[in-house]
Amino acid sequence: MEIPVFPWLERDDTPHETVSLRNVFLHVTKACNLHCSYCYFSASKPLPDEVTTDEFMRLWEDMVALRPHKVILTGGEPLLRPDILDLLRGLKAADPQHHVLRCLNTNGHLVTRELARELVGLADEVRVSIDALAARNDALRGEGNFDAAMRALDEYYRVGFEPKVLVTVTQTSSPDLTDLLVLLISKKLTRININLFRPIGRGKGQRELMANPAEVRAAVRRAWERAYPDKPIPPDPPEPDSCAKCGVGSFLNIMPNGDVFPCHVLTDREFRAGNVREQSLLEICHQAGLLGRLQRLDFRELAEHDPRLVPLAQPNMCMGNVYAETKTLPVWRDNIQFQDFRMSYRTE
Repeated sequence: MEIPVFPWLERDDTPHETVSLRNVFLHVTKACNLHCSYCYFSASKPLPDEVTTDEFMRLWEDMVALRPHKVILTGGEPLLRPDILDLLRGLKAADPQHHVLRCLNTNGHLVTRELARELVGLADEVRVSIDALAARNDALRGEGNFDAAMRALDEYYRVGFEPKVLVTVTQTSSPDLTDLLVLLISKKLTRININLFRPIGRGKGQRELMANPAEVRAAVRRAWERAYPDKPIPPDPPEPDSCAKCGVGSFLNIMPNGDVFPCHVLTDREFRAGNVREQSLLEICHQAGLLGRLQRLDFRELAEHDPRLVPLAQPNMCMGNVYAETKTLPVWRDNIQFQDFRMSYRTE
């Protein structure tokens, strides 16, 4: 199983005046054919002003120039866009040296053998969401989703992909985690990302759904022991030496209408970094802008300003979770200077 690791790398192939990016999450639509009870994006119906095919095509050159590690086409359900293959072709054409990995997320319902074949060479990584065994998964995500996701994984595998499985663990689904992992591994599906539920989007306020991290780690260990009885359990990844930042400022979260935010959690209006219809991505990602300011934050230094910010100094702490409970503190305004950023990027 994969352990998500995001090493901080200073890139020397990006424009010096822009921030270094890890991943870009490109939400190509808010439409979805499921209604997951804890969807971080509250996906349901498409927005009335979603970015068009032509607008995306004009975006690719700047996207490639920024050199993120991955561009992840997601939603909603991205396969509901009839132009999804054209978008991937356009991104590929803009990146002949293949600097950027092209990834696609899906819930699996619309995956066919033909579509899987067409994705060969267009997507470097295909990712299918599945969160529990059939009964619990379908209760959370929608009837028939477990079977659809497993079929999609099988179709991808048959055409030469080794797909990745995205597992979001809630308190409700956690009893299935060990058995789910063993099942996936038995089907040679070993590229698995395990993410803990966060109370955002449709899951906002549902803190009772938050899984216990220690219990999740124990479930993963049990799965390893059952799936690989003759192999030692790999050690947990070491805690980071520095808690200076969580990665904020080095991700992009682009909404279907073109609005840009730093991540899935920081989507308050003050964190709107721009809109790809109004500005170039290179301008939005300028080091002098909001993303640069966020990237330069030192969590330990912030924690010294106010005892309510002490959680920022804990390993693996998400800034968004702390900000949601402390947003009225002046230390945020003083360090991020939201208004100064907006004025500096206002165009005449």
